[in-house]
Amino acid sequence: MTNIFIKNWQITLLVVILILSISAIAFSGLKLGLDFKGGTLYQIELQKQVGTDEISRIANIISRRIDPSGLMDATVTPVGGQFIAVQVSETDPAKLEQIESRIRQQGKFEATLNGETIFTGDEISRVLRGGSGYGVGKVGNVYEWRLPFVLNETASNSFTQKAFHQCSVTLGSNGKPAYDCAKTIFFLDKPEALVVVSQEQYDADTALLLEGSGLEGIPAGTSLEEVISDSQVPVVIYDQNTIFDTNLLQTTLKKTTLAIVSPDISEKVKNDLNALGFNVSVAALKQNIPWVWGVLNAKQVISLTADVTNEDVADVSQAKPFGTLSISGNRATFEIAKSDLEDLTILLESGSLPTPVKSISKETISPSLGEAFIGNILLMGIIALITVSLVILIRYRVPKLVIPIVIIGMSEIVIMLGFLALVQRPLDLAAFAGIIAAIGTGLDSEVVITDEILGKSKHSTESVMHRTKAALFIIMTSAFTIIAVMGPIILFSRNLPGLDKLFGFAVVTIFGSLAGIIITRPAFTKIIQKIVNANDKKMHEHHHAEELPPQEQN
Repeated sequence: MTNIFIKNWQITLLVVILILSISAIAFSGLKLGLDFKGGTLYQIELQKQVGTDEISRIANIISRRIDPSGLMDATVTPVGGQFIAVQVSETDPAKLEQIESRIRQQGKFEATLNGETIFTGDEISRVLRGGSGYGVGKVGNVYEWRLPFVLNETASNSFTQKAFHQCSVTLGSNGKPAYDCAKTIFFLDKPEALVVVSQEQYDADTALLLEGSGLEGIPAGTSLEEVISDSQVPVVIYDQNTIFDTNLLQTTLKKTTLAIVSPDISEKVKNDLNALGFNVSVAALKQNIPWVWGVLNAKQVISLTADVTNEDVADVSQAKPFGTLSISGNRATFEIAKSDLEDLTILLESGSLPTPVKSISKETISPSLGEAFIGNILLMGIIALITVSLVILIRYRVPKLVIPIVIIGMSEIVIMLGFLALVQRPLDLAAFAGIIAAIGTGLDSEVVITDEILGKSKHSTESVMHRTKAALFIIMTSAFTIIAVMGPIILFSRNLPGLDKLFGFAVVTIFGSLAGIIITRPAFTKIIQKIVNANDKKMHEHHHAEELPPQEQN
């Protein structure tokens, strides 16, 4: 039995892939796109008017944030110089909130040391997604996520110089050196604002930071003064005797008019800030999280190590450059840790928005075609299969050939739908077009294979195997031509607003072509070989029987 499966591995592979595809459809389900199910429209307003190149860049960043894989049914379109329209085939409130959060974040990632920025997210050349250090693991009672990344050469050299000899050395009780190193602090979307915190809240925050928090990435003994200094954000500690520094306020107003105050700041202070020209916003206090830490959007404090600070060399010119770093965090559950890791990865990969988002509104989109349109397309596909089968039947007059054509045609549809279910790409009009294109190419290939194997067998002395190789060469050449044509669409369409719909079409078409040359065409060829061999054997036996004398035939 095993030999049969090995000998007919092409058919075995087709059956296995079909089972996997049906399982993907059954368990993951098919998502319908905007054209059939509808979705949500986000209307994004930027804080200021920007040029054509700038808004195209912002649209591209937003597109990568909400659809990092490029397989989601999402359309991002600049409207003028201050607005961007985003259409997504999603109606689930939780997922819509996640999408809006990714759009709203400016994504400015900064690492600081001794009150100075040592590198930014824009200087990260790539995130090591999929590497050995990337992912979520359980550490004690919490789940730790780790995100390794690589700095560009300029940032790597700058980091190495600024971190050089940032450790103090003492001798431990065992006679070995002990290092107390400086700390780097990571910020994400640090506010451009004046921060006003009451003395009572400042004291409470100081105690919480000294205590530390594993879930917030705050090591025990962290200094609030150090966090404020590294943030480079103007922070005023207010009590009843505080008199605002006029020079500080005027300098801040030149950069921003936003003032963020702690919940216990009095109405009088708020009114005074309003009178000075600030727009006052009260930031809520989160349980067990230092208020200043949350307002400054600090994400993690990491101590440098002796190897990173090059304590083993005397001169900075001898320092070994460090370009591969990592940021991590702890969360209470695996799901939250994985979500945080994915969100930060997407922000770092897409880059920061050069202009912040001012407001976002959303509304529901009705489907333009409706689910009934799917039934019409399936009916058209069945009619096409029947038509091709009739042509094959009339041309070769071998009824057995109709069955494999129908089976392979249906198999290709199931495999492509299984692919869409597996990657959770919505089934929209572009995907349908890709499926139809792949099926059309598949039917054409089946006619070529049939004609090459069965047609030549009537007037050629070449073996069936030789003719099969010739047929497969033709099919593979055709498939690779399609891939070569669609490849540039995948590479460039996502960077060109208005062409993003072609991306899904190209992906599905290329997958259909690859599935054809790897899975369905070899299986179809094997089936046709068996039919030809069976017919040749039957004709040979019939011809041999006609040549025998009557007495031998009996």
